[in-house]
Amino acid sequence: MTVRVATVLSAREWEPKLVAHARDTASVRIVVRAYQPQDIDRHTGDIDVVVVGGEVSWATPAHVASWKRRGLGVVGVVPQGDTPAERVLESGGADEVVPDTIDPSALVQAIRFVAPASVRELPEAQDSRLTAVVGARGAPGCTEVAIAYALARSSDVRCLLLDLDLDAPAVADRLGLQPRPDLTDAADAVRAGRELAPGCSHQVGRLDVIPGSHRPSEPLLKGALVEGVLRASRSGWAEVVADVGASRSGMSVVAEADEAILVVNSSPLGIVRAAQLVASWLGPAPALVLNRVQPGSRRDVVDATRRWTGLEPAVVLPDRRQVSSAASAGKAPDRRFARAVGQLGGSS
Repeated sequence: MTVRVATVLSAREWEPKLVAHARDTASVRIVVRAYQPQDIDRHTGDIDVVVVGGEVSWATPAHVASWKRRGLGVVGVVPQGDTPAERVLESGGADEVVPDTIDPSALVQAIRFVAPASVRELPEAQDSRLTAVVGARGAPGCTEVAIAYALARSSDVRCLLLDLDLDAPAVADRLGLQPRPDLTDAADAVRAGRELAPGCSHQVGRLDVIPGSHRPSEPLLKGALVEGVLRASRSGWAEVVADVGASRSGMSVVAEADEAILVVNSSPLGIVRAAQLVASWLGPAPALVLNRVQPGSRRDVVDATRRWTGLEPAVVLPDRRQVSSAASAGKAPDRRFARAVGQLGGSS
């Protein structure tokens, strides 16, 4: 299905170049070239994506947000280095912001990528299994559990560990990996229409790993880009283990998952925070991992967790120095820790 596009008229070269490219290649269909916001409002049922320049005075965050609420994708185009214009578009929720020097074919790729799923051409999952590892804020140990679980699964199937904790990615640091390639590189590959080839991931034993992005000078990845990486991952691996931690966008991944692992810190505050997360849960019934249980408190902590969350702990992990030592040294997870977590997937 052809993506239907509204451009906001601009004196800058990107807009007429995009229109000419669309006319010559039929890669997207330009439905309207808007001069005023009402030009778009009259055609919202006929378009999928709005492409707007950051120099347009009336293209406020409120207008961008209204387009998003109507289910439209939004691509912003700004002069290279125009940070204020970029912030205006991003604050309204633009799916992607690109420089106005972008090639028309690359701009078309960005448009197609942020289009609604019903018209977007993304690879379909092929009987893969997605397991989301999630926890409440407070560092309950999601990354350690995700690594141990993924390593266990990689002994049975081709498995990918995907760091989708956009707020605090930790997989690369934990495993001592080079920062690149990372999640942003994978998103760039998918947006360009390429598969996630081996060069997009790191190898840890039999396990493939795509770490999160550590790029302080760049904005966080948009939801459409993360969705694209996730879908491409499910097409390329038999199992994908996503470490979403306490990321703000994590619950959307959980909602799509086939399995979920909820990691709970055994402290009173950790259990209360987990209960709050469960109260707004969207997704498959989680396997609860109760982490860092202090000696002699197992029964009380299990009872409290059961009472506050309504869930029966599937795995109870004692607080052991060997676990933190292995993590600090960038080594494989502690053997007893890994064996207990591996039971969640039926692995030994």
